[in-house]
Amino acid sequence: MTTTSLNELVLIPDLNNTHAVFDSVVKALPASVQALAVDNPAIDTVEGIAQALLPTLPERFWLAGFSFGGYVALAMLEAAPQRVQGIALLCTSPFADGPEAIARRRTSLEKVEQGGYFNLIQSQAALAFHPDSLSNAALMAEREEMVRAYGAQRYLAHVRATIARPDRSVLLDGRRPTLVLAASHDKAFSVDTLWRYADRIPGVQKALINDAGHMAPMEKPIQVATALARWMQTPA
Repeated sequence: MTTTSLNELVLIPDLNNTHAVFDSVVKALPASVQALAVDNPAIDTVEGIAQALLPTLPERFWLAGFSFGGYVALAMLEAAPQRVQGIALLCTSPFADGPEAIARRRTSLEKVEQGGYFNLIQSQAALAFHPDSLSNAALMAEREEMVRAYGAQRYLAHVRATIARPDRSVLLDGRRPTLVLAASHDKAFSVDTLWRYADRIPGVQKALINDAGHMAPMEKPIQVATALARWMQTPA
């Protein structure tokens, strides 16, 4: 555990993402923010991932989780609430999966267990990105490199962790600065879906990233960084 700073920001990535998903966000943050983007280890519960990461993090920090990273962030908040200055949920929700979502995830597990990881993830690009991003060759190459570095074994563990996670919406009680960020063209978590739970959080900040899909941190890093920096200026 490192010493604390009022401007320590921990960033937790999504499924199929390494810490590199936040590279451009980190570059766009103010110099006063000490950002640490981590990798999720191949552990098949979000609670286990949280427990593995917490000893490596500052004594007290601002915490932002992107999609699957939001599930891990909430597990960290539950385990060590005294260490979390504020929580930001980026393109994610605090609820458990329903039966249909679990069935879809189990189907994807079967495909990956049969050796189809890379083809499965490549086929999902149109669901993950804004249509304009799909023609950005550099961005697509960055994503491909990240997906290969992430790998099938982490995917299998993290999908199992996603299926098993509980509802942690009760933790979003407004006791610390809370940001809910949505992307205008996110097909995984629509703006309406995110605003419905956000509006129940006392004192919540909401940020809408326009012209972005689910991969908003890669597509619109400056806008994401601006929202995070504004949230970190909120008095405790």
